[in-house]
Amino acid sequence: MHEARQLALTLPPHRNHGLFADHYLDHVLPARVEWARLAEEAAPVLEAVRAIFAAFVPSTDEAQTEQDLVRPVLDVLGHTYEVQGRLRVPGRIHKPDYVFYRDTEAKNALKNATLDKTLPAQGGLAVGDAKYWGRSLDTAQGGTGEDNRNPAFQIYWYVLHSGVEWGILTNGKLWRLVHRDTADRLDVYYEVDLQELVEDGDVARFLYFYAFFRRAAFDPGPLGLAELLRASTDYAHAVSDSLKAQVYDALRHIAQGFLDYTPNGLQPAPETLRDIYDNALILLYRLIFILYAEARELLPVRES
Repeated sequence: MHEARQLALTLPPHRNHGLFADHYLDHVLPARVEWARLAEEAAPVLEAVRAIFAAFVPSTDEAQTEQDLVRPVLDVLGHTYEVQGRLRVPGRIHKPDYVFYRDTEAKNALKNATLDKTLPAQGGLAVGDAKYWGRSLDTAQGGTGEDNRNPAFQIYWYVLHSGVEWGILTNGKLWRLVHRDTADRLDVYYEVDLQELVEDGDVARFLYFYAFFRRAAFDPGPLGLAELLRASTDYAHAVSDSLKAQVYDALRHIAQGFLDYTPNGLQPAPETLRDIYDNALILLYRLIFILYAEARELLPVRES
């Protein structure tokens, strides 16, 4: 039991599924000055969200979860939103649970309007959908994986037809962020377990919720979502290019090592070189796997 608790403490405060670069989130972002400054702003928000959770009684009633938990959290985050806005989709009208606006003026200007892909030009920032407490965000109830009974597909559908860049999906416990360029893949998103972060009480970990879901995150700026996504993508590309060069270099050294080790008695014949290449790849991938597991503290390196 003690080992299980220790492992849980090492897990990141987010469940990023390919939307951002993990190493950027875990190591580069916390080193930024703007990120450190945001902690002071986040501290009272953490306390406010903690009070909301303390008063909340989990329910399988969707409306109750929204009323008692989701909307109070959105309010603390500073959002301006319309509930059940009318969105035009092919052949019908859908009603996302939330349409997030730049400000009250933009919201009021579209009161009772039927929304479409011109929404961003009129002050729309994002769309959102909320489910009852603990509801799976990835499985349909009584349908296939790709219809509006699947929450992940539903938020993609709303993002697609509203024209906004971001979508928020939540069941109260889990809060998920999707981007219009990858929302169609359903398994690409950024997610946090808000209940865990609140119970943990660590502002540094809570920042991984606050920084990504607060109202200001949808504005341009050093910690705006658009900038974070761009910086993360640039970082991932740079790391990928660097790693590619290092992998080729490492593969060359490993292959040469098979030849240079005299007891192997190998000669650089074409068939032998093919075998060396195959086995060098096997060795390299095993090393990468082990080093990755150690870096994520999935192996008992500290104990042994």
